[in-house]
Amino acid sequence: MKTSTADSESGPAEQHLPRSLPHIALHHGETLWVLSRLGFQGATTKSTFYEYIKSLRKLGTPFGTGRLGLERRGLANYSYCHLMELALALTLRVYHVVPDAILTEIIRYRRTLYRHYHRAYADRDSGLGAPVEVQVTGHRSITVRGAFLDLQINFSGGTLTAFGPPKLLSPFEALSIFAERDVAARALLPINLSLLAERLVYLAIQAPLIRTGLRRSKGRGSQARSKKR
Repeated sequence: MKTSTADSESGPAEQHLPRSLPHIALHHGETLWVLSRLGFQGATTKSTFYEYIKSLRKLGTPFGTGRLGLERRGLANYSYCHLMELALALTLRVYHVVPDAILTEIIRYRRTLYRHYHRAYADRDSGLGAPVEVQVTGHRSITVRGAFLDLQINFSGGTLTAFGPPKLLSPFEALSIFAERDVAARALLPINLSLLAERLVYLAIQAPLIRTGLRRSKGRGSQARSKKR
């Protein structure tokens, strides 16, 4: 295994992302558009998916009690961290539901996770997330990059027995956990948080202007979004 400077594993969209994290402020309909295109809606209907996101908000995700970001006319503002919290929660769904115990722990570690979300984007192909190349004789080499999130989750008898503290891992550290002999005992393996951040940011800056629901509307870029907000 060796460190690689190549970025051949990046897709066309990721290669054109802004180097620094852009300002993101989406309304509810726009947020649902992003989450749907990330694949979290799955085969469920739009209305079912929307109701599920509403249920998460009632449980404090991604807005804490009394901390709902509101603009004029009472429209919710979802920042990058709000979107990442929702995406993380949806990634952890089991049988289309996130256990309440996990949501409680995500909220408990929110400040730590916010820092991890920012670093995951900043270090998506350098620093902690610098690519490593894995070579095995007789096989094509693979490149792994990005910061991985290890929530250190474990369940026993359907009950959450361990969570956190959440920590970021380098690609090598993540691969080491995947290769551990007791990996079958882990309820959840590390998540490539940088990859999730890249896809989320790319969609967020492409999101169409939507105030309610998912009605069709003209697309807009991040510059147009900034001028209107």
